[in-house]
Amino acid sequence: MGSPSKTSRSTRQKKELQARNWLEKVIPCLIEPYMELMQKTEDLRRVAPLGMRARCECALSQQVTVLVIWFDRIEEIQVPYCTKCELVAVQLVRSGLFPCAPFRPSLAVDIKMLDFVTRLFLRVSPNHTAWCHTLEDYLGSQGYHIHGTDPLRRRFANALMWFNSLQNAVVARVKSALDGFRIGQQTGDQERTRRAEHGREEGDEGRNEPEGVRKDLNDGKDVDDFPAPRASEYLRSRCPLCFGSTTPPNLNDSCPTVLVCVDACFTHKHNDQNGRDPRRIHPDTMFISPDKVQEMEDYVEARRNSRDTKRSRHQENPEDDHIEPGMKVPKSILDSCGNSFEAANGTAKSRAKGFDERALAGMFCPHGSCLFLVTMSSVGEKQHYILVMLQTLFNHIPKSWTVGFLYDIACQVERSCWKWGFLAEYMERIVWGVSVFHAYGHEWGCQVVYHPRKCKGFGLCDGETCERCWHTISRLIAYTRVAGYYVRLYTLDTQFHFNNKQTLLNAGIWLRRKVRQCESRRRAAQGELEETGQPMNVLREQWANQVASQTKPLPRQKKQAAKTAVEETFRLRKNVEVYEQRVADLEVVLLSNYSRTDQRAMAGEDIQKAKADLVKARQRLTNQEKSLGIPERRQLKHLMESPFLTKRMNALSLKMRLRERLRARKFELDRLERSYRKQRSGKFQQRLDDHTREAIQRREPGITNLASKYNKLCDDMTDLIRRHQAPKFAIAPKKIDRQSLFDLDVDEEIWQDVGLDDDVEDPPLWLCNEEVRRGIRAVLELDRCNEETSRLQAQRKALQEWFTEEWYTLKAALEQTRTAGLQHQLTLHRKYLLKLYANWEKPLVELSDGFPTEWGPSQEDLLDARHQVYTDAVESEETGDLDIAFEEDADAVLVERLDTFELVDSFRGVEIDL
Repeated sequence: MGSPSKTSRSTRQKKELQARNWLEKVIPCLIEPYMELMQKTEDLRRVAPLGMRARCECALSQQVTVLVIWFDRIEEIQVPYCTKCELVAVQLVRSGLFPCAPFRPSLAVDIKMLDFVTRLFLRVSPNHTAWCHTLEDYLGSQGYHIHGTDPLRRRFANALMWFNSLQNAVVARVKSALDGFRIGQQTGDQERTRRAEHGREEGDEGRNEPEGVRKDLNDGKDVDDFPAPRASEYLRSRCPLCFGSTTPPNLNDSCPTVLVCVDACFTHKHNDQNGRDPRRIHPDTMFISPDKVQEMEDYVEARRNSRDTKRSRHQENPEDDHIEPGMKVPKSILDSCGNSFEAANGTAKSRAKGFDERALAGMFCPHGSCLFLVTMSSVGEKQHYILVMLQTLFNHIPKSWTVGFLYDIACQVERSCWKWGFLAEYMERIVWGVSVFHAYGHEWGCQVVYHPRKCKGFGLCDGETCERCWHTISRLIAYTRVAGYYVRLYTLDTQFHFNNKQTLLNAGIWLRRKVRQCESRRRAAQGELEETGQPMNVLREQWANQVASQTKPLPRQKKQAAKTAVEETFRLRKNVEVYEQRVADLEVVLLSNYSRTDQRAMAGEDIQKAKADLVKARQRLTNQEKSLGIPERRQLKHLMESPFLTKRMNALSLKMRLRERLRARKFELDRLERSYRKQRSGKFQQRLDDHTREAIQRREPGITNLASKYNKLCDDMTDLIRRHQAPKFAIAPKKIDRQSLFDLDVDEEIWQDVGLDDDVEDPPLWLCNEEVRRGIRAVLELDRCNEETSRLQAQRKALQEWFTEEWYTLKAALEQTRTAGLQHQLTLHRKYLLKLYANWEKPLVELSDGFPTEWGPSQEDLLDARHQVYTDAVESEETGDLDIAFEEDADAVLVERLDTFELVDSFRGVEIDL
């Protein structure tokens, strides 16, 4: 029994040693040859000649036979191998090939093929098995064969993995050179500029080492390298729209400097594989160091377990509702919000078995660019993951910047920060908001303060960028679940870098679309405001009064005791009436001559239980009535004698039930809407989702019936008010629109209890005047549109400032760089920048007023880039009879699910190559 484990340890040690050899000895030596290859072959357009060196005279010199895989053939070549002379890998790369092993490879793959597969796997789920089997079949049809069982897959996967590492190391070298020129120009650091001229920055030798990368990500020290306040180069490269400004952003006073949203995706789990693959970190990783995450977790636990905080917690009176220090919402509302989301996530623990990483959390900007990522190993969405991302963000921005933070349960995170002292040095710089999609899970008083459409600063941002970003990587769920631990992280890093580049390419279109949407909504809101005829100052005053009224703490429990006792008595009387009617109905069935035998038999069984329930209900009612004092009995008598008050209490009870039913339905639908991101390796999960869907559909008629009953009570109360049979100043509640019943939008009537609360002598305008209520919504919409316009202008300015600096930095680098390979890479970056500008040029015409026309490139520079972009935009005429337009109308979710099933099946029983 001991032999297999020794063999396993030996295999693992060999893989670890091979990975270290690649990272420390081979990849650094391949950077220059690869850049020279790209320069000599014009980015692989030309065929690279086989450039093997002559065999040396060393005693250990040998000839190594390498099998070479091309797109159209397989051949064997002889490569000189010597431990003291030039690496085999260097000779192969110069020849346009990449080896499967660091020192003595048995197989090499055409770099053109590896580059093609890399680009393909950014757009589909990586599947080495399918690619290699297809390649073997294709080459086999031409008479080329590779002997052995599964002879290509493992070696091809190795070659592809380390080729990707080489590509990213080259990108890191170019970025380091540009950063050196940028900082040298801005600060006059001639030594840094001189180092950059040679294509090497201080610390470049450790670019493949994760420790160096982690330090750059977590510290953001380059924030202080420039004279003017600006974000770190890390953030500026993530999203130039948000962080690319070189001058202070000009925003409305109420607007935070930047907006970010955070969310966790629990479908991106990772199977526990009893050990990890060799450590391999992306040179420009977005993942926050596990050490930093653990440090934050320890800090959070220490603060929560401290003696002082425990003592203050025990001193709180649970019956005393109040505004906690720093908060704007009463304790009762916050407790209700927390309970709502805890109930929705109650099954998290049962779904977390068998995984070493149970979720993926990310911070994104409103444009869809990923800023930071964290892998979540704990059960549930612990707050320290969110806090460490916030802390890291603040390390990368100037001290004068503020942050608008959108999160599903932002109210609970802010509450914890004030209560336990988390992020104390940043709290005054954070504006908290809840994501629009998850606002339905919050109490109305919480939405008034935290909903981005109701509070200042967020413009028209909805905070749902995270959901859209998770959707873009949904195809990776199956692959990353079974891949090695570090392979998973590297794959996610690579995919998010690609997504960020695509987002930047479409930045002009995004800005134009947002400007048009903002103007359209502004016109609609302005028209709505003019229709109401209400003065702006009155509406703002009424909104302030509404917020103050709906966020004030509840009266002390003793003051509410009489009302609560009366309501409970009233409810118990209704229960007795229901049971009495049930017994009467069953007796009719038993005594009727028209009842069938089976009906009588069932009624005979049910009546015994119904009578027993009736006895219990009467006993509970009797006990409750005996416990009432004199004030409560008078109040109950008054309630029973007033048909309006009776109907009002029934309506309030129905509306509360309806809200809870709709909330529960929304949480269940949330699970189904995210199901396309799930990997389902069996039929159980499918049956579970089908059951959930059927259960939701079965409950919809019940919800609709509740709404109908509520609307009927509203009609009755309106009629009583019209006939003067209601208390003075009574307000008729507004009926619920059944067409929009299931939307749970923030402005729906389902959230409002107008006319259902205790009577007031003089109801405020925001409560009783529908035109004022419409006007308030219009004013808030106008405020958000003004904020959005201000932010879009600032982002347009930041984009131009980032591009201009990037262009002149690149121009200086090209003039001073002497290395041919690096100069070619800089030329490629120049083409990329020109392509960006050509894509932005037309969409940004609508946003050019008041901005300088100078971006950097001349008209001659832009000629080729414009030709390429505008030619790509022309739709070519169909030359065949095959119509593939159906792909645009296909059910994308269904297609992705089928792809996921197929991919999971292909990975069953397959060992992942490392």
